[in-house]
Amino acid sequence: MEFARITSATAREALFPLVDDDITAMVVADDATGEAAEIEALIEQELGPDFAEIDALVDQAEREFAAAEHVETFRVSRELNDQVRARRTARRASREALRSLAVRAGEAA
Repeated sequence: MEFARITSATAREALFPLVDDDITAMVVADDATGEAAEIEALIEQELGPDFAEIDALVDQAEREFAAAEHVETFRVSRELNDQVRARRTARRASREALRSLAVRAGEAA
């Protein structure tokens, strides 16, 4: 017997989501989304009018954190890619090399 066959239509409908990984993942995600919405509704019911104010404060804090992270990302990328700074560093390195050559040439003579 190479392949098992489910003959009952109701059993097939009940077992099909368990066989396919994509369907199982989607069902789990839908359950998590439903549970999150249910939890949020319970919190809103418990807190009443304060929930909207707290939720607005949390949203504002998240936006501020995202903006600060964006600014910091720009600052880091600019420091690493600043062309003026790179040219100055290269000039300083070449000047130091030339100075050390002059000193070495004076010592050798």
